[in-house]
Amino acid sequence: ARIAEGVSVGAYAYIGSDVSLGAGTKVGSHAVIEGPTDIGRNNIIHAHACLGGDPQDIGYQQEPS
Repeated sequence: ARIAEGVSVGAYAYIGSDVSLGAGTKVGSHAVIEGPTDIGRNNIIHAHACLGGDPQDIGYQQEPS
């Protein structure tokens, strides 16, 4: 993962290897961020949020999204 300066990551959060977090971003506890995902500057990812995983759509066929 690429984690910029000033990023705070809460307890038990999972940040995948193909994730980029911009400066000033705050990630809450137990959040899951999988890649490929780029998060810009000064964002708040709340506790227990899940970002970057496969879409929850029956038509999804493993294409990049």
